[in-house]
Amino acid sequence: MTTNLLWRIESADPSTAPEAVLRAVAAHREVIRAERLPQDPTWPLETLITEMRHVQSDERVTQFNAWEGERVIGHATVFLPLRENTHLAFVDLSVEAAARRQGLAAALLREVVTHAEAQGRSKLVGKTSDRIAAGEAFTRRLGAQAALPMHTNQLDLAELRPVLLDEWSEQGEARAPEYRVWLNAGAYPEERLSEIADLWNVMNTAPIGDLDMEDWQMTPERLREWQLQMGATGEQRLTTFAEHHTSGQLVGFSELFWQPGRDILLFQGATAVRPEHRRHGLGRWIKAANLREALARNAQARFVRTGNADSNQGMLAINYALGFRPFIAQTDWQVETARVREYLGARPGLS
Repeated sequence: MTTNLLWRIESADPSTAPEAVLRAVAAHREVIRAERLPQDPTWPLETLITEMRHVQSDERVTQFNAWEGERVIGHATVFLPLRENTHLAFVDLSVEAAARRQGLAAALLREVVTHAEAQGRSKLVGKTSDRIAAGEAFTRRLGAQAALPMHTNQLDLAELRPVLLDEWSEQGEARAPEYRVWLNAGAYPEERLSEIADLWNVMNTAPIGDLDMEDWQMTPERLREWQLQMGATGEQRLTTFAEHHTSGQLVGFSELFWQPGRDILLFQGATAVRPEHRRHGLGRWIKAANLREALARNAQARFVRTGNADSNQGMLAINYALGFRPFIAQTDWQVETARVREYLGARPGLS
């Protein structure tokens, strides 16, 4: 534990932490959400707590919470992958507006880097957005590398032409008669889980900019654990698959998610087509079919959001044609732990 006159920093394992700790962290996350996205519906605290409780078996998660009395005013979660990319520590760090410019972010970062290095990690990876400018300013002071510029893009469904979805589906059927598309709501069919895991690995072809990151390998076990978390939080998922008629191979998929109580927001997850099956209009076809079905199932939806690397021109072309527009500018940053140590060493008052 680290203390000073303004706060105390304590670590926690979210899978076993007392309910009161996770409730305070969830309340802090809602404060940050309200600053970044004041127009959005609130996240139910119980949903956030349940999400934090479900730690995947192939990662280690540690929280560092800065307390002011009984409130968490600053927070860092450190995600340590245990299979691939074991040189990296992924960090989500936030400080409430009233507590900024007092050295709290640096104090949390000291805990993070000490923990990361103790676990053999040599590089930190984190994200900032233009909705909280202090995050990017702090990251630049660290000397971190802006490794992957990206945007959250948003589709206002009031501006969507529904006929466009029909047109894209009809064009897909005409251009690619050797394929069929089919819908799946909720958990994936168990008998095809290995195929779906293999299809997920196509996401490794998406741009990662300058991130020092090796390919992630999806497995049936990872998919099962993810689905358990979804079931616990009530998250809804709709997937459209593209399948090659002759071989029966799954060649593409597109996914949408929404959360009960926050039904106005749809989140576009992965969309991927195997490279050897591209240029048949499959990407547009599966996205159109999936969105049309999602809107039939969730009439409350008002917006669709998705994250895209600025360099992902192929997917951006599809999204812009559908009506998505830039909503939030974001950057994935990376920095060596030695560089962070050097920065913190110049701030001895934080020890």
